[in-house]
Order: sequence, then structure tokens, then C-alpha cells
Amino acid sequence: MRPRGSSPLAFGVFGVLALTFTAVVVLAGLAGGDGAEVPATPGVGPIATKNAELPPTERAEATPPSFGPPPKLDLGSMGESEIALANRQIMGVDLRRMLRSDTTARLKRNPLYGTGTMRPTSCRAPRPSTRPDDMLDYLNAVTGCLDRAWAGKFSQAGAVFQQPRRVYWSRPGRGPCGTYPNPRFAAYYCPSNRGMYIGLTHLVQQSGQVDPAANHVPYLAVLAHEYGHHVQSMAGIGGAWWWEVSSRSKAAQDSHSRRNELQAQCLAGVFIRTVRNPLGVTGGRWNEVLRTEYGRGDDQGGSGGARDHGTGDHYAGWLHQGWKYARIGYCNTWAVPASQVS
Repeated sequence: MRPRGSSPLAFGVFGVLALTFTAVVVLAGLAGGDGAEVPATPGVGPIATKNAELPPTERAEATPPSFGPPPKLDLGSMGESEIALANRQIMGVDLRRMLRSDTTARLKRNPLYGTGTMRPTSCRAPRPSTRPDDMLDYLNAVTGCLDRAWAGKFSQAGAVFQQPRRVYWSRPGRGPCGTYPNPRFAAYYCPSNRGMYIGLTHLVQQSGQVDPAANHVPYLAVLAHEYGHHVQSMAGIGGAWWWEVSSRSKAAQDSHSRRNELQAQCLAGVFIRTVRNPLGVTGGRWNEVLRTEYGRGDDQGGSGGARDHGTGDHYAGWLHQGWKYARIGYCNTWAVPASQVS
């Protein structure tokens, strides 16, 4: 039985190993004047999943953010902008390309928010294990399901969608965002080449050695979160948020980073809800994931003092928000008060 979204989720977290802790590593800002049209991306660094950290030992609650659905989208005031065109189902709009004056609209009134509920996704995947070949088969199968689900949503929005590159590696290498394996990262998304970098054995080694054959859902959550960053990139959100704060203070950058990471959590929850039946996401397994996600919060001791991902309450809560509603519009972290993305 899955947890109810409006009730506090109480759980003991003693001895639970946090699987991942995502961190945005930004290496370069975006240049250009207000009239420059660019395929905006948040620098060249990876959007990475850090290694496992021990969660706190005391009891804690993770309460999903309590706010109602966003108001009905009103894009009429934007005239013939790209977002308005996309909302009218004119196909082929690349939301990654924007003017500097478009960034707020990309974040708060993105066409994806108006596409409604993500319907159940047909998805078949073999059971993973610690064997690299088994993990590769699992990741490829689930990524195919993610491709189909999100391509449908971009089609509804009238926007261009390209599948991410799958770099599911077993040998060390180098990509546009740096070398892998990286001792700090278990997995990461690279906006420069739309690549999702996941080590077939490295992921298990850096994720508390959780047996994927016993519970694959934590690994599903890692994959869906990284794919969420790809969705943000294709929707122009990944570039827009960094363009807004690239020349501002570290506090402003951290504030936007929290909204970005928590939205990726919510997008992951949206997808996982749609495959809960075919992939066997039981209530017990989901609660284990929420415990893990709570332990990754900025206030749980594993972030080294950083404030760029959100508290444990919100890191688990936004994932559950996506699961509860399965509506992308309910993942609009850019339009809620700062207290809900702290």
C-alpha cells in the first residue's frame, strides 16, 4: 500500500545508507547580452549523483510540500513567443533556445506544465543484479520506458525532444564533463552532450552496496532523477535557471539550484508512479526510497555544509509530490514560496 501524500511519513532511519546525493557542479557561466539567442546550458560541468552518505540516526518525518495545483496557465500575454506557440501545438519548437528575457517564462510557465497527467507507461525490464550485464540490461530497458514517456509529453507541448545519450560504462573514460569514474560521483548527467553517465558496478559500489536484486527501486530513482535533468535541459529549464543567476551571489545560485534539484526529484516521482505496476514498485519499496531520499537532505550532515539541494523533508517530499499527482504542472518548483524549496 503506497503512502498517502497528505500525511506525514514517519520512519526510523537508523542504519539506512543513502544511495545518492545529487550536486550541480557549475564550471562556467553563460555569456551574451539581452538580445543574444543561445542554446542555454548551466555551464559545462556535470549534474552529478554523489556517493552514499550515512543518514541521521534519530527519528524524522518527511512531509511532502502542502500546496494546491498551480493556476491555469495563461500564456496569452506572451504574444507570439516560442512558449505561446508551443502551447498551441505548433510542433518543432526547441525550448532550449531563448532570449535572456525569456528565462522567467521558461521556468514558471513552461509548456510542459500544461500537458496534464502522465498516463501509465508500459514498461518491461529484467531483474537487475550486481552483475554488470544484468545492470546494463535493466538500465537500458528502463531508459527506453523513460524515452517513450517523456517523448509523449514533449509532443503534447509541441516541443522538440531528443533522447539522452546512454553512457553506461564498465571501463574508465572521459567525456565533455570530465573523467569517469569520478571518486565523488556515483552517476551524473552531462548537459554538453545530453549524456547520462552511470557505471555498471561503480553505481552499486558507491550506493551502499544495496542489493538491486532485492530492491531495484532505489536504482530506478537514481536513473529517473538523472533523466529528470535531461527533461529540464530539453525544456530550457536547465539553461534558464543558470542564466538568471550566473553573475549573482552564491546564495542566489544555491537558491535556484535547490529549485532545480527538487524539480528533478518531482519529475522522477511522476515517472515512477506511471510504472509502479509493471515494475513492482510496492508501498514498502517506495517507503525505503523515501527514507533514503530524506537522508540526502542538506540538513542531514552529508552535504558538507552546502545548501544547494534542499532539506531532507523537501528532498523526499518533492519526490513523493510527483508520485502522488503524476502531473508535471505540480512539479513547478519555480512558482512556489522559498519556504517550500528550502
